[in-house]
Amino acid sequence: MRLHAQGLGWSARGKPIVDGVTIDIAPGETFGLIGPNGSGKSTLLRLLAGLAPRPRGSVTLDQRPLADLSRREIARSIAFVEQFADTSEALCVRDVVELGRTPWLSALSPFGAQDRQIVTEALRGVAMEQMAKRSWSTLSGGERQRVQIARALAQRPRLLILDEPTNHLDIHHQLSLLRLVSRLPVTVIMALHDLNQSMACDRLGVMEAGRLVACGPPREVLTPQRLAHVFRVHATALHDPADDTTLFRFQTLED
Repeated sequence: MRLHAQGLGWSARGKPIVDGVTIDIAPGETFGLIGPNGSGKSTLLRLLAGLAPRPRGSVTLDQRPLADLSRREIARSIAFVEQFADTSEALCVRDVVELGRTPWLSALSPFGAQDRQIVTEALRGVAMEQMAKRSWSTLSGGERQRVQIARALAQRPRLLILDEPTNHLDIHHQLSLLRLVSRLPVTVIMALHDLNQSMACDRLGVMEAGRLVACGPPREVLTPQRLAHVFRVHATALHDPADDTTLFRFQTLED
């Protein structure tokens, strides 16, 4: 699915939170969004998902204006996982993931065997199949995050939007999740906190004070000069000969 945003903006109490963002995401691309806290990443993701009221500018999905689509049509195309998603404590893990099938159900198409299989596959994908009967209230923060991602996968979206999906996860599950996302046959847009993890994206967008200040391949975007200006850190690029990847070692500019 191709997503295009033109002049996208949103303000709160007269203050611009996102200002004039234009971006084009190609079908099947994994696009990482990075930037300091308060730079507008989460708000931009909500605008791209059609979840923020009265935005400026426009968003199109495969050349169809998002504003012209019904909520059901949007939910069949886009799955959005918030950074601090929550749900009813009365539900078990499998119940939560089954909610991801809601956009596809109707009186003429009730929950059936195919839906159950999709839910099982989504749970297996985030290594939560063995915890399907656990109550939501008993889960850790990282486990809840994995369940919400499974719920998004159960929607079978064409565009997956993730707001800091590795938040609350230990390093093993961070890497497992990013590997899972990289293998999905969908377009992915995700905000990331870890700049080294963002190097695996096809392209990166850098947010600063509500504006998209850079966009391109990771090695072109994450220059020492830009990292110093935007994140106020000194970055030393390191090369890993095992897989020819570039990693960064960071120090504050005061060091």
